[in-house]
Amino acid sequence: MSALMIYCDGGIGNRINALLSGLAVARHFKLDYQVHWPVNNWCAAAFEDIFSKPEPISLLSLKDLQGQMGDAVMLLHDDIASKALGCGFASAYAYASMEDFAAKALGQGRAVFFYPALMPDWVPMGSIHEVLRSLEFSEPIRLAAMDFMRDVLQGPFHGIHLRRTDLTVGLTDLEVHQLVSQHKDARFYVCSDDPLAEALASAHPNVHSRPKTHHVEKKTAGAWTQTCADDDGRIYNGNIQRGRASVMEATIDMLILAQSQIVGFSGSTFQRMARLIGDIHPLLPWDKPATLPFVSSKEIKRQLEARVLPLDSLLQVCNSVGIGGRVDQAIELLQEGTKFFSGTELCTLLHTLAVFHLNQGQAQIARVHLRHVLAQEPHRSSSWLHAAYADLLVNDLPQASASMRSFAACDQGNVSHADQALMDFLSSRVPI
Repeated sequence: MSALMIYCDGGIGNRINALLSGLAVARHFKLDYQVHWPVNNWCAAAFEDIFSKPEPISLLSLKDLQGQMGDAVMLLHDDIASKALGCGFASAYAYASMEDFAAKALGQGRAVFFYPALMPDWVPMGSIHEVLRSLEFSEPIRLAAMDFMRDVLQGPFHGIHLRRTDLTVGLTDLEVHQLVSQHKDARFYVCSDDPLAEALASAHPNVHSRPKTHHVEKKTAGAWTQTCADDDGRIYNGNIQRGRASVMEATIDMLILAQSQIVGFSGSTFQRMARLIGDIHPLLPWDKPATLPFVSSKEIKRQLEARVLPLDSLLQVCNSVGIGGRVDQAIELLQEGTKFFSGTELCTLLHTLAVFHLNQGQAQIARVHLRHVLAQEPHRSSSWLHAAYADLLVNDLPQASASMRSFAACDQGNVSHADQALMDFLSSRVPI
């Protein structure tokens, strides 16, 4: 029977990612396992500082394990880890399913060193949820989070996570001001690794932050993002020293954030873990408030870059923004989206972008987008209809007639109310 070594490193979000996915694998295959939880500059809190249920723990770091892994199957987050261990690189994310992992890794009959920083897609989320429901945070952390929520927040609230220091993500300070000013009747909780960001946000009467005595520090003098060697000698663009107390403070923040309706998408593993905990294993049985109608262009672009925003969601956001009067922002987001979609999805996006331009009287650019769509998918009846309208707006009546003939030749299916109104408008103006 193979054994699994679950290596948890990095910040608290990365470590819980590795812990949950590793325990899910171990439980599914009934493997003996050991959790490696090194105490280092990324996280100086021990496992028992964070969690109440004991696990078989090793404090050995990559530096300690270098050259000591024998013939173990090494599954790693990146090649920086393989260099630190003095072994070849094999990705922890390179399997298609649990069965694929069993055949290719466990099938070798050797111990498996499992070191992801993100949850591998091949580990079923249902199994991860099962592990998370059984996970108990330490009593000091749980009580601190619950006491703050009951005493200060006193009911459902919205959460804002502002990651700063070595990775500036989350809403900007200006966006936070706009958000909380637009929703003065809403209750907010803000947490950040930057005390100034928390202070600026919580200056608003409807925003709360939790006072802390310990914060993230710099490992050496200089900038947060300067090149720095960590405790294992790995070189990163991150000058980070997270002391024991600061990690415990951050974990309290994570559990409070988990209870909230989180506003925005920071892209950080900390916020993603808070969302997961809130969905699967929150501390209090509070309902979350309704999602607020606030759109940050920066956050939408980050979701696009992270490939976590489906096209339908992007179009819904842009239509909502446009209806709210920010057509310029909707067009900006659609233009950004053209970088991340292809095929039929790109054609649908470009058609929507053309409609927005038409509504702004920008017929020439709308024609460019629609011609691209129709070159790829010539049977899109709605695109021919809108192309005819764009042609008419630029006084190209022969081309408008040709576009209407192409529209008539298409299988039009169920015509939308908007397309029917446009047909009625064009029928008396464009001869076929």
